[in-house]
Amino acid sequence: MSLKKVLLFASLSVMLVSIFGCGSNGDNSTESTSDSGKITLTLTSSMTDEVRVNIMNETIKIFNQTHPDVNIEYSPSAWSEYAQGLKLSFNSDSGQDIVYVDDTMQQMLQKNNFLMDITDDVKSRGWMDKEVEGAIDFQNARTPGKYYSVPYATAPVVVYYNKDIFSKLNLTPPKTMDEFDTILAKVKEAGYVPMENGGMSNMPKMWSVFHLLYNQVSMDDVKQFYFQQGITPEFEKAFTAALNQVNEWERSGFYRKEDASIDGSAVPTYYAKGQSAMVLGGNWDIPNYEGTNVPTGAFPFPKQDANSEAHMIVNATDGGWALNANLNEEKKQAALDFIDTFMHPNVVELWYEGGTTPTIKSDMSSAEVSDLKKEVDQAIQGTQMGFFLDNAVPGLFDIVNKQLQLMSFQKNTPEQAWQEIKQEYEKLSAAAQGQ
Repeated sequence: MSLKKVLLFASLSVMLVSIFGCGSNGDNSTESTSDSGKITLTLTSSMTDEVRVNIMNETIKIFNQTHPDVNIEYSPSAWSEYAQGLKLSFNSDSGQDIVYVDDTMQQMLQKNNFLMDITDDVKSRGWMDKEVEGAIDFQNARTPGKYYSVPYATAPVVVYYNKDIFSKLNLTPPKTMDEFDTILAKVKEAGYVPMENGGMSNMPKMWSVFHLLYNQVSMDDVKQFYFQQGITPEFEKAFTAALNQVNEWERSGFYRKEDASIDGSAVPTYYAKGQSAMVLGGNWDIPNYEGTNVPTGAFPFPKQDANSEAHMIVNATDGGWALNANLNEEKKQAALDFIDTFMHPNVVELWYEGGTTPTIKSDMSSAEVSDLKKEVDQAIQGTQMGFFLDNAVPGLFDIVNKQLQLMSFQKNTPEQAWQEIKQEYEKLSAAAQGQ
């Protein structure tokens, strides 16, 4: 740990002691304490990478400075196994005390009454004021007015761009779709690859579809689709238009010629050759593009036109901390205090420097992060959060990806692709609601 972090840790400990005192006072149920008198809280998340595991351990140490009577047992699980692990543990009455959940996991647990309603605690602890506007409501969008989890980070998708190519062609980051289309054409004419995609995974292309759709339809229509409440005519029209747009880009040669044979994981490698102008990617991709040694910047996917009031991008809350519904009062208060620790500015800085984009309001001007990290987070200022629409129902990602692949091979039209997506969405929604 750097000297800065050591000093930060020490000063933070003193501040938190003054804020929280020496721990929570609750009932003394024997269920919540061990023989030594300590409270034990079990904690799980899908954060298994070394960086975030280390930061979590530091966060736990900071929490224990003010709560020495609370023992936190942290057991992360790989994303591929995480949802199933949560389902099995809670169904067998062995669910963890504090769990990290995205929207689909939260609803899986909440509809079976496994999660605690913490609405009153969110309000009484002032968390709505500490979080950026809309973050807590977004995380709990399926239960308006009731809160079952509290986020601490978002997962924005932005456009990464090659600054050298933009400079050589005298281009500036676009603000509207017309400007974006003009740049794509100029880049192709100059002999560069306008956009990388990764044809076998199609993630950048899929995110383009979602961004384009957000530019052309109301959030109410999006919510109906996302919450499996049906498809409005406006949504259908916008989704079809978005598919037509990416299809037109492909037909115009704006993606790499050999795109269909490229695996998505290889996109940064192709970008590193310095011949690609742009690629859509998440904030988790920052290290990949920093490692290419290509001067890289970031901008938000453009608005439809200059007169558009809202500017929504693909940027859902990464997940939220939720509590087991069976916690007694003593464990509940300790768990809430642990969540509160994530909202202290210096703890926010720890996570920010570790790569997250926080949902907590805090001045990060003194944080030690790369220029690209700063650009990514500056790029999303003033934008509104939008869902990763492939998460609307389990299995939808595979359907959308397959149809994008068929479009690439000219095996279907955008209209045919939409009809297949719509049909499968309705089947998957019916199956999910029947569980």
